[in-house]
Amino acid sequence: MKLLRLSEENVVGSIPTKATQVMMYHDRYTAGETTGGLSVIFTMLCIIDLFGVFPVVALPKSIISCGIYGIPLVLAVVALQLYTAVLLGRSWILAHDISPNIREKSRFPYAAVAELAFGKTSRSIVTFLIDATVFSAGVPNFIFASQSMQLFWWKITDGDVGITYCVWMVVIGLLLCPVMWLGSPKDMKPLALTSVFIVTTVAISTWTCIINDDKSPPPSGDVVAYMPSARDFLVAYGIMVYQFDIHPMLLTLQVDMKDSRRIHSAVLGGFTVTGIMFTVTSFLAAKRYGNNVQSNILQGLPSSITLYIVALLVTLQLCLSSAVGNSALFQHLEDLLKIPREFCLQRCVIRSSIIALAVFLGESVPRFDLVMGLIGSTLTGPLMFIFPPLFFLRLCYKKSSLPNSALPYNKLKTENPHKVTLGELKNGNDPSKMALFMHSFDTKYKTFTNTLGKMGENDMDEYNIKWYDIVLAVLVMLLGILATALATYSSWSDAISSASFSPPCIVNSTAAARSFIERNIRMT
Repeated sequence: MKLLRLSEENVVGSIPTKATQVMMYHDRYTAGETTGGLSVIFTMLCIIDLFGVFPVVALPKSIISCGIYGIPLVLAVVALQLYTAVLLGRSWILAHDISPNIREKSRFPYAAVAELAFGKTSRSIVTFLIDATVFSAGVPNFIFASQSMQLFWWKITDGDVGITYCVWMVVIGLLLCPVMWLGSPKDMKPLALTSVFIVTTVAISTWTCIINDDKSPPPSGDVVAYMPSARDFLVAYGIMVYQFDIHPMLLTLQVDMKDSRRIHSAVLGGFTVTGIMFTVTSFLAAKRYGNNVQSNILQGLPSSITLYIVALLVTLQLCLSSAVGNSALFQHLEDLLKIPREFCLQRCVIRSSIIALAVFLGESVPRFDLVMGLIGSTLTGPLMFIFPPLFFLRLCYKKSSLPNSALPYNKLKTENPHKVTLGELKNGNDPSKMALFMHSFDTKYKTFTNTLGKMGENDMDEYNIKWYDIVLAVLVMLLGILATALATYSSWSDAISSASFSPPCIVNSTAAARSFIERNIRMT
């Protein structure tokens, strides 16, 4: 074994070793990073699962309604969502660097970041918006899934309404309850994998139905030459924001990752895969049907075995996606009510009650696209466009204001690293064994290293705010505020006017089902 070599000038009093620094590197890890968790690939699949089938079967109508101008609208909204999603993920890393005990609040990380940035008031605001957004997002899921089931029965029975979607909504809610009793996203890997497979199958099957459709009328109108109104843009904006908003669930996924610093890779991958499926569907639908596209694209497709399968798969995927999407809301309410984190009867009761309330609201609104527009324009604007850049700038400022030695991962630097005195040798310390001990830690755990001490300084440089960071963040926030205000006004106006001629289930279930079928007949 190779022993430490003693230099002649320092042989008296101490035995010098190569200067190193002792670092608490593992304290810089976020929740799930050192104990095993979600990989980047699986996190990307969870994001695709959260987007679900809506970008394939529900989004093309609103974008096609904007004509050729729908392309820059999609690019702008997706770019802003990617930008703010990355900022939100980096805000969690910054928050953990500033306050490592933030991991204890990992069941509601967005709110924890808000509290660290601006205090308890901002935490309360963020918590309310997340809970409201997550809960409200389940309502169009139930409406769309139940209408898909009614469409399925209407198609295969050649025009017989059969069971109305109002009844199907209750049935789906009952069947979904056991799925909702699962824990956090890391407990739902089989569900997420199944859901992503279904989304891919639905996309490919929908493309097949559109390409093989030789029964529908010729394309209506010229999509490229169409001049959209301001209302078309606002409706499309609200629905796009709803369907591509992952911000309420983003940090919940991040804290379950093996390496949460790679969340941006998962986000980019999820947006890319879903964006490709949406783009192909929109192009095929615009080419085949022109402006004559339904809000639910399946309603305009001719009857076929493929369509029947797609309708069933859409219902199944929305149910699986709801299980993952509602995780943040469930966990927060269970913490408030002090319900154990392990599986128990209380969890089943509270989650089933939330599902029942969502079904009731679904029976109370006439159309799923109205709910999408309301949620996307009213609730998700602050969570998406305002808070992420605001929190990021604030946390960058807080971190840069701290002295480097005050950061948690710099607190265990030794004054005279690894110096062994002759007194310690007299007490029985063998320098050869100490060398072996140090070598073991250096090669296996990377706790003792010469370069790691510079990591804190590098991170400080990485998060130094430049003037263009501030300008871009402020611009995004101002655009978000303006778009949110205008889209909210437009969505509420549409909801009020629609209620007068499209009755909800709770008023008249038969009339609601007939209205849905009549809209489908007019488009076929």
